[in-house]
Amino acid sequence: MSSLHAKEEDTASAVLNTRTGRLHRKMHARHLEMIAIGGSIGTGLLKKSGGAVFTAGPVGALLCFALVGVQVFGVITGLGEMATYLPVDGAFSQFPARFVSPALGFASGWNYWITWALCTPAELSAIATFMTYWTTAVQPWIWSAVYLVPLVLVNFIGVSGFAEVEYTLSFVKVVTVSLFLVVGTLVWLGVGTGRAKWFENWSPAIVGDDAISRFANVSSGGFVTAFYSYAGTELIGVTAGEVSNPRKAVPRAVTGTFYRIVIFYIGAIFLVGVLLPPDSSILNPNNAISQSPFVYVYSVIGINFAADVMNAVIIVAALSASNSALYACSRTLMRLSDEGNAPKVFSYVDKRGVPLVALSLTVLFCVASVLGGYLVGSGQMFNFISSTSGLGILIAWNIISYTHLRFRWGYLAQGRKLEDLPYVAPFFPYADILSLLLGTLIFVFILFGTFYQRTVFDLSWYMNTSWIYSGVPLIIILFIAYGLRAGIISGKGVFSGFKLIPYEEMDFESDRYIETEAERAENDALKQKPKTWAQWKSKLLYKLF
Repeated sequence: MSSLHAKEEDTASAVLNTRTGRLHRKMHARHLEMIAIGGSIGTGLLKKSGGAVFTAGPVGALLCFALVGVQVFGVITGLGEMATYLPVDGAFSQFPARFVSPALGFASGWNYWITWALCTPAELSAIATFMTYWTTAVQPWIWSAVYLVPLVLVNFIGVSGFAEVEYTLSFVKVVTVSLFLVVGTLVWLGVGTGRAKWFENWSPAIVGDDAISRFANVSSGGFVTAFYSYAGTELIGVTAGEVSNPRKAVPRAVTGTFYRIVIFYIGAIFLVGVLLPPDSSILNPNNAISQSPFVYVYSVIGINFAADVMNAVIIVAALSASNSALYACSRTLMRLSDEGNAPKVFSYVDKRGVPLVALSLTVLFCVASVLGGYLVGSGQMFNFISSTSGLGILIAWNIISYTHLRFRWGYLAQGRKLEDLPYVAPFFPYADILSLLLGTLIFVFILFGTFYQRTVFDLSWYMNTSWIYSGVPLIIILFIAYGLRAGIISGKGVFSGFKLIPYEEMDFESDRYIETEAERAENDALKQKPKTWAQWKSKLLYKLF
C-alpha cells in the first residue's frame, strides 16, 4: 500500500477516534440494510394500524400512511446525504447543531432520545397484550418484565451482538409480512373462501357522520399512528457511526428502504382495510385484549396454526423494535453528553464499545412499562406512550428536512462541489420542502382532530393524546431554555442564542469519513453497471429484499 493511502487510513482512524475512541465500526452493510427496513416494522404496523382503520376508515388510514410515506422519502434521502458524508453517531443532535443552531441541536437530540426511550416501553406493553391471545392466566405486566431481560442482555453485549440479533429478527419480520401480503391478497381475491371481497368493507371508506367529523377522524386517528409506525426508517442516521464502509452501506440502505416501505406499509394497510370492516372489534384500539388484524385474518380463513405463528412473529417484531430503540437511545444520549448537553457520565463507553451508563438509564425507562402496565393496564400504557412517540417522530423528521436544506446550501456556499458528495439526495430542494409542508399541515390536522373530539372526563382521550401535555411542550421548553441561556452567557443579547449558523461558518470537515484503499476499490466496483445476468439478478433481489 502506498504511503499516501496508508496516511489516509490513519487519518480515517483518527477521525473515528476524535471524540472518544470508543465506538467500534463492526456493523456491516447487510446489518444496516436489514435494520433500515426491519427496524421500523413493529407494533405500529402490526397492532396500532388496526386502530387507524377503526377510527379513520380504510381509505382514511390508507391516505394517512401514503402521505407520511411521501415525507419518509424526503427525510431518509436528506439524512442519507448527510450521514454518508459525515457518518457520526447521534445524527439527530449533531446535524442540527452544526448546520442550523446549537439550540435546535439540543432540543432535537433530547426529543429523539425521549421518543425512542418511550418506544421500548410501548413495545413491551404491546407484547403483554399479544400474550393474552394465548393465555389470560398471567398478568400482562409480568410478560413485559420477562421480555425485557433478553433485550437488556443483547444490548450490553456490544454492537456486534446487537447487529446480529437485529439482523435475524428483522429478517423474520420481512419474510413474515411478505407472506401476509401474499396470503392476504389471495384471500381478498376469494381463494379459500369462494368469494372475492373486493371493496365491500370500504363501507364507509372514511368513518364519520359528516365532512367535518370524517376530517377529524382521519386527522386524529390515522396520522399519529402512521408516524409511530414509520418510526425507525431514520435509524441510518444513528447507525452510520458504527457501520464499516458507510459510503457503501448508507446509500444502499437509503435506496432500498423507500421501495420496501411502500410495499410493506401501503400494501399491508390496504389489505387490512379490504379484509376487515372498519367497525370490527378486532380493530378497536380500546379493547382490553387486542388482537392484531394480521393475526385475525388467518383465524377467519381457518388457519389457526398460522394465526399462532403470526402472533409469535408480531411479538418478535415488538422485540426487534425494542432492541432498536435501546440502541438508538444509548447512542443519542452518549452524543448529547459528548456535546456537553447531558451529564458527562453518559459519555462513558466500555472496551466493547457499549455506552454503558447511557444504556442503563434507558433501561430504567423500560422498567416504567412494567410499572405502568401494572397500574393502568398494558393496553392503556401502550396508547399513552405510542402517541407521544408518534409526534416525537414528526418533530424529528421536520427538523432533519430543514437541516438538510441548510446543509446543502451551506455546502455549495463554501464553494464545494456536488459531485464530491458520496450520495446526493434526489429532487433537492423540492423533497425537503414538500416534507416540511406535509409535516406542518399534518401537525395542524392532528391538532384539529384531537380537540374536535375532546372528551373532558374520558381517560382514553388523555391516554391517546399524551403528546399534547407531555412530548411537544417539553421540546419547545428545551429549545427556548437553551437559546435564552446561550444568549445570556454569550453577552451578545438574550436572543442571540437562537441565531442561525452562517453558511460560511458551517463545519464540513470534522468527522468526515475518509475511505481506505480497500473501501475505495469496493465502492468503485459497486458504481459499475451489472454486465451479466447473475449480476443483474443479484442487484434486483437486493433492491426488493
